[in-house]
Amino acid sequence: MPTTTEGMRKRGSHLRRRWRHMLGWTALLLDHLKPVRVSLLVLAAAVVVFVGVDQAAELFIIALWTDPSEARYVALLASGALAGVAIWYAARNAYRLYYPRWPALQDERAAPLRDWVPRLLGALVPLLLALGYGVALIKLPHGPCGETVHCAQRSWRALGLVIECLVLLVFFITRRRLWGMVSPRYRLRSPPRSSPSAEKRVWRVRDLGTVPCVIYAVVVVLNIVATVLIALRPEALDGIGPLAILLIAEAFLCLSGSLICMIGDRRGVPLLSAMLLLSASLHGLHLNDNHKVRQYPTMSTHQHPATPPADTRPAFDDYANAWLDDRCAGRAICPVILVSSEGGGIRAAAWTALVLSRLTALVDASAPSPGEPLVARYLFAASGVSGGSLGLATYVSLLQQPAPAPGWTQEQRAQDVLGHDFLAPTLANAFFVDFTQRWLPGAWLNDRARALTRAWESAARTQGVTAFEQPFSALYRQADGTVSTALPALFFNSTTVAEGRRFVQHPFRPIGTPQREVWTAAFDGSSWLDPRVPLSEVVLNSARFTYISPAGTLETGARNPPAPRRLQLVDGGYFENSGTTTLLEVMRLLRTKATQRKQTLRFIVIHVSNDPQISDFVDNHDAAHPWPFYSALCPPAPSAKPDSVRGEATAPFDALLNTRNARGDYARVQLLHALKPNDADPAQGDMLWHFRLCPGNYPIPLGWTISSSVFTELDRQVTQEYPLAAMAKALQQQLAPGAQVSR
Repeated sequence: MPTTTEGMRKRGSHLRRRWRHMLGWTALLLDHLKPVRVSLLVLAAAVVVFVGVDQAAELFIIALWTDPSEARYVALLASGALAGVAIWYAARNAYRLYYPRWPALQDERAAPLRDWVPRLLGALVPLLLALGYGVALIKLPHGPCGETVHCAQRSWRALGLVIECLVLLVFFITRRRLWGMVSPRYRLRSPPRSSPSAEKRVWRVRDLGTVPCVIYAVVVVLNIVATVLIALRPEALDGIGPLAILLIAEAFLCLSGSLICMIGDRRGVPLLSAMLLLSASLHGLHLNDNHKVRQYPTMSTHQHPATPPADTRPAFDDYANAWLDDRCAGRAICPVILVSSEGGGIRAAAWTALVLSRLTALVDASAPSPGEPLVARYLFAASGVSGGSLGLATYVSLLQQPAPAPGWTQEQRAQDVLGHDFLAPTLANAFFVDFTQRWLPGAWLNDRARALTRAWESAARTQGVTAFEQPFSALYRQADGTVSTALPALFFNSTTVAEGRRFVQHPFRPIGTPQREVWTAAFDGSSWLDPRVPLSEVVLNSARFTYISPAGTLETGARNPPAPRRLQLVDGGYFENSGTTTLLEVMRLLRTKATQRKQTLRFIVIHVSNDPQISDFVDNHDAAHPWPFYSALCPPAPSAKPDSVRGEATAPFDALLNTRNARGDYARVQLLHALKPNDADPAQGDMLWHFRLCPGNYPIPLGWTISSSVFTELDRQVTQEYPLAAMAKALQQQLAPGAQVSR
C-alpha cells in the first residue's frame, strides 16, 4: 500500500508538472501573438471572408479561372508577394522591441517562435489565396471540374500561388545567406549571420536602425499619396483586379497598424483601441458622415446640398399623354411594353442589357421598315432594382447615343460598358479614402459610393455616353424645354432605412399628390431629389447593397417650410428585389389614363430575373408558342440547399432576410394577376415573358466585376434557352402598325 500511494503521489506530481509546463508554453505563445495581432486579425478576417462570403468566392473564380488576362494574374502574384513580405517584415520588427508588460517575449525558450512566426505569417498569404480558390471551386454548381472546362488553367494558376508560398518561405529563411553571397561582389555591407531571435533588442522604434525607420516612413508617405490619388481618380484602378487591391491594402494596413501597436505597446498606451473608440464615437454621433446623396453633378458626398433651382422636370402626365398621342393614334389596340428588372449586381446588369439589346435587334431587323425602332418606340417604362437598374440605365443611355464607331451593335456596346471592373475602384476607396475618413472629425473626402459612380461614368464614356454624369431628367427634355418621349421612362427603386419603405426615383416632377396616391406605402423620390440629380446617383441609390455601397444620407437643400428632413437610403432589394411592385403601379396609372382617353392598351411585360433559385411564376414553357405567357424552364440548381429548421437564436434573423424574397414572389404573382390575357385571341390580350437566368455551366458573379467568359455564358443561355426568333416574330407582329397577328 505505501508503494502504491507513493506511486500515485509521483504520478500526480508528474501530471501537475506537465500541466504547468503546458500552461507555461500556452502563455508564452499567447504573449508572442500580441505584438503581431494586427497581422493575425487581418489574416483571420480574410479566412472568414474567403470561407463564408459567396461574393469573395466569385472574386477567386474570376481572378484564377474566368479572367483571361495574364497581366491581372501577374498583378495578383505581385500583390500577394507584397502583402506577404509586409506581414513578415512587420512581425519581425515587432519582436525586436522590449515590452515591459510582456516579459515572456524575452524568454530564450521561445526563440523559435520569434524566428518562425513572422516567416509563416508572411508565407501564409499566397497559400490562403490558393485555399480560398479551392473553397470557391467547391461552391461551383457542378463541382470543381464538373461540366465545365479549363481545369488545366485552374491547376496551373493555383499552383503558381503555392509555388509563391514556398518561394517566400525560402526567401525568409535564406535571405541573409543570399545577401552574404551577393554583398562582397558589389562591395556592400554584409548583414550579421545571426538568426532574427538573436538580434539586438531595442527599447524604441527609432533604435531599430536607419533602414527600418526609412521603410516605415516611406510606407506612411505612400499610404498618404495612395489615398490622395484614389480620392482624385478611383476609376484609374479599373483593370488591376479586386483581389490585388485587397492585398495591397492589407500590406499597408499591416505595416501601419504594426507601427502604431509597437509605439503604443512599448509605452503601455492602447493606441489602437483608442483609435477604434474614436472612430466608433464619430460614427455614432454622425460627425464624419461622408455618405451624402449627391443632389447635382458638382456636389460631393461630403457636402450639404445647396438650394435647388426651379423645377424644370417634365410632368409624368405630359409624358404619358405625349407618348400615347404619338404611339397610339389610329390604333384600335395600342401595344405598350413594360420591363421590370431584378437586382443582383453586375450579373443582373449584364443579363438585363443583353436580353433587351438582343430583343431590340431581332425585332427591329424584321420590322416592315428597315431600321424602324419598334421595341424602343413602344417601350413605355421600366422598373429596376440594384444591378437591374444599372442594366436599364445602360440600355436606355445607349439608345440615346449613337455608336462612336460604325459596326458596333447595342449589345456589343453594352458589354463594353459593363465589362469594366467596377469593384476595384470601390474597394480601393473603401480601404484607403473611406478608411482614413473614419478617423477624421468632419466630412472631407468622397466615399466609396462616389468611386463606384465615377467608374460607371468612365466606362460609359468609352462608348461616347455622358448621360450617367448628366441630370436624370435631361433624358426627357427637348432643347426647347418641352417633354421628350424618345426614351422609355425609368423608375429606380431604393429603400429607406428608418421607415423600411420603397423610395421610387423617376425623372418627372412628383407624381403622387394628396388627391392621387400613386405609390402604395412608398416615398415619391422626386419630392426629395434635386431636379439636377445625376443618372449615376439614382442608379446608385437603387444599388446601395450591404457595405460595398454605404447607406446614403439624403438631405434636401430646400429652405421653405416644412423644415428639411433627412432620409437614409439603401438598396431597393431590401424591400423587394423584383421591381414589379413599382411596375404594377405604373401600369395601373397608365391604364387609368388610357381609359379616360377611351383608348385600349395591350400590355407586353418583360420581366428579367437573375436568381436561379427563384420560383417560376409563369407556367407556360411552350417554345413553339411563346405568348401570351412564356418562361424558360430552368433545371434545378445543384447547389440548392435542402429545407432545414433554424435554431431559436438565428430563426428571427433568417425570417427577416427571407421575407425579402417572399415579397418579390408576391409582387411577381400580383403582376401576373393584373394582366388580362385573351385565350381565344392572344393578340387581343396582355402578355408576359419571364427571362430567367438559369444556373448554367459557368459561375456568374454577383458583385461589381465580370469577365468576358461570363458574357459568353449569358449569350449561351439567351440563345439556347429562349426561342428568340419566334419571340421576335411574335413581338414584331404585335408592334407593327396594321400587321395581322396570328397564333
